[in-house]
Amino acid sequence: MEIQPIPGFTHPVSSLTHLIGAGVFALLAFPLWRRCLGCRLCQVTSAVFSFTIVLLLSMSGVYHLLATTGTAHEVLARLDHAAIFALIAGSFTPLQPLFFRSVWGRWGMLALVWTLALLGIVLKVIFFQDIPEILGLSLYLGLGWLGLGSGIALARRYGLRFIAPLLWGGLAYTLGAVADFARWPVLIPGVVGPHEVMHVGVLIGIGCFWWFFYRHMADVVTLPAATADYAGAPRGKTTAIPQPRSTDKAY
Repeated sequence: MEIQPIPGFTHPVSSLTHLIGAGVFALLAFPLWRRCLGCRLCQVTSAVFSFTIVLLLSMSGVYHLLATTGTAHEVLARLDHAAIFALIAGSFTPLQPLFFRSVWGRWGMLALVWTLALLGIVLKVIFFQDIPEILGLSLYLGLGWLGLGSGIALARRYGLRFIAPLLWGGLAYTLGAVADFARWPVLIPGVVGPHEVMHVGVLIGIGCFWWFFYRHMADVVTLPAATADYAGAPRGKTTAIPQPRSTDKAY
C-alpha cells in the first residue's frame, strides 16, 4: 500500500508515532532509573534498556520522514533495522542479571543474546539489500523469542501473572511484525497500513516491557536474602515480587 506523504513526512503515521514515542520513553527513562536507586546494577541495565528504546524509535522516526531516495535514506534504513537488534538485546539486559541466579542465567544468556544481536547488526548493515525479508523477520523473532526460556523459568518461580507484561509485549512485537510481512491489514488506505500497525505494535511491546521493569525494579533493590546476592541488593528486606516456590531451581 502506498502511503500519502504530507509536507516534511514521507510516511507520516510511521514517523510521528515513533518520534513521539522516542520523546515519551526518553522522559520515562528518568522514573525508571529512579526506581533503581540503591542498586547500581539496576541503574546501569535500566539505562541500557532506555537507550536502546530511544535509539530505535528515533532512528525509525527520522527514517520514515525522509524521502525514499538518496544516501540519507539508505543509511537510516540500515540504522533502523540494526536498531531492532539493539532493542531486543537491550530488553534482555535488565532481565537476565537482575532476575536470575546462576552464572548462565545472568551472564551467559545475556552474552549470547548480545553476541547474536551484534552479528545481526553486522549482517543488516553490510548485506542490507541481499537479506530476504523472511530471513530478516526470522532473525528478529528468533532472537526475541529466545527469551521464552527465561519467561518459562520466571513463570515457574513466580507464577504466570508475574511475566504477563513480558508475554503481552512479545505478542505485540510478533503480531506487528507478521502484519507488516503479510501486508495486512489496511485500516485507512493511504494513511494507516500494515507498516503503521507494526509501529503501534512496537510501541505496545516497548510499553509492556517498560511497565514490567518499572513495576519490579524497586522490588529487585529490596529482594530478600535468598536472592539478594545475585541482585546486588541489601539483605533482609521485603519485596512485592512473589516468593519463589521451594521446589524451584536457580536458572
